[in-house]
Amino acid sequence: MKKIFLAFLLVSVMALSFAVPVMANDYAVAAEQEVEPFTERTRIYNRRSICGCGQLQFRVWGITSGQWLTPWTYI
Repeated sequence: MKKIFLAFLLVSVMALSFAVPVMANDYAVAAEQEVEPFTERTRIYNRRSICGCGQLQFRVWGITSGQWLTPWTYI
């Protein structure tokens, strides 16, 4: 009788250890969040200045933000 009780207790503990409640709303909220990059992706553009006797200039374009990050600067 003692072995049957221990076997029943062991099976009950194992069956309850796998039951984990999961809320469906937690996953729905996580899926709706937007992904935000941590770093700004940039690209450098070069040109010869028009009014500066053909000197080389550069400017940085922010790909992530979609705007110029710096003014034209002489090299």
